[in-house]
Amino acid sequence: MQDRDRVSLTALRRSVAAARGRAIRAASRLPGAETAGRLGRLWRRHVRGRPDQYQASITFPTGPDRPDIGEIQGWIEALEYAFEGRLDVYARRGRIAVETDPVSAELFDTEEFEAICDRIADGYGGSHSLAHLRKWRRNEGRLVRAHVIVPVKPLFPRDEEPATEPAATAPAAGSD
Repeated sequence: MQDRDRVSLTALRRSVAAARGRAIRAASRLPGAETAGRLGRLWRRHVRGRPDQYQASITFPTGPDRPDIGEIQGWIEALEYAFEGRLDVYARRGRIAVETDPVSAELFDTEEFEAICDRIADGYGGSHSLAHLRKWRRNEGRLVRAHVIVPVKPLFPRDEEPATEPAATAPAAGSD
């Protein structure tokens, strides 16, 4: 029963997003709409902090000391749910890449996405640090919040203690 309610809520969100898009396109044809659009983008970005759409690009390194393909597949399925199925998966040498299409803010679940990012960080916690860049982009007149997530192997292993500095030596006798 809960799945049926979720589907109807998603359908309602889609129809509201489509009506909003038609209204924005109609208003964009009015004189002075370009200036109003710029002010609207500035308002959404700096005052509200709320974009029109969300997008993500995530790389999953593969290998013997990294999470297995089954765990990565679970993260991809969760991302597919968060982005309403609008994603592409690419198999590359030594990694799997996921890129999503822009999804409207009404359909995007921010809390679910942050939970997925935490799961990815935990999965790579022993061998990699998670670099998470957040960018603002324009796409077809809309403001998009893009997330770029890449697990990065640290330059120095975490297990090693930092080298201690050598103790200062006392001056030799008679070298005053």
